[in-house]
Amino acid sequence: MTTESQRMVEVYRKRAKRYDVTSNRLYLIGQRTMAYKHLALEQLALRPGDTVVDAGCGTGHNLPLLAEAVGPTGRVIGVDLTDAMLEQAEDRVRRAGLSQVSLVQGDLTTYQYPENVRGIIACFSLTLIGEYAKIVERGYEALDPGGRWVVLDYRLPRWWPDRLIPALGPMIAPFGGDVSMVQRHPWEPVQEGAARHRMLTRYGGWVYVAVGEAPQK
Repeated sequence: MTTESQRMVEVYRKRAKRYDVTSNRLYLIGQRTMAYKHLALEQLALRPGDTVVDAGCGTGHNLPLLAEAVGPTGRVIGVDLTDAMLEQAEDRVRRAGLSQVSLVQGDLTTYQYPENVRGIIACFSLTLIGEYAKIVERGYEALDPGGRWVVLDYRLPRWWPDRLIPALGPMIAPFGGDVSMVQRHPWEPVQEGAARHRMLTRYGGWVYVAVGEAPQK
């Protein structure tokens, strides 16, 4: 585990129990996080019986929606590095009675994917991981041809002046990040590894959904 990863684990262990509540505060500044997640999930184009991986599942917000998409014959796997976040996800899964959902504590850079993966989604997680390109590459290796890699995350809009980048620090810090992360572009490996790709933006360009279709092997 890298030093950065260890720091993230420590941050999210402290935040796990109140993570959902504090994240909802983003609505106060006009963000519609659940709407963005619904948009991202739609891009997976999942069908009943599919297998999908939620990469960096956190407290499991996506898991009921993914379970609904793949149905009782499908499979949903939530992967996260932080044990405390997975405890919250496990509670959510148990309360919802989602028998097709399993949770794995693991590092996404080394996670061993199952066979026949039809979709992988990462919501607001890859920018926090320095080795995001490796994660995307390994995901493409695991995806069935035509399966989709979907990343929902933040980026710096083109119109934001460089001199104001330091002002973003207080907004990024509670999520374990810093302003250097604006230089990370997870959408680029999604596009580079895809047979076909597209990009959707929301919230004035601050939020994006990158969609890549896995090529033939």
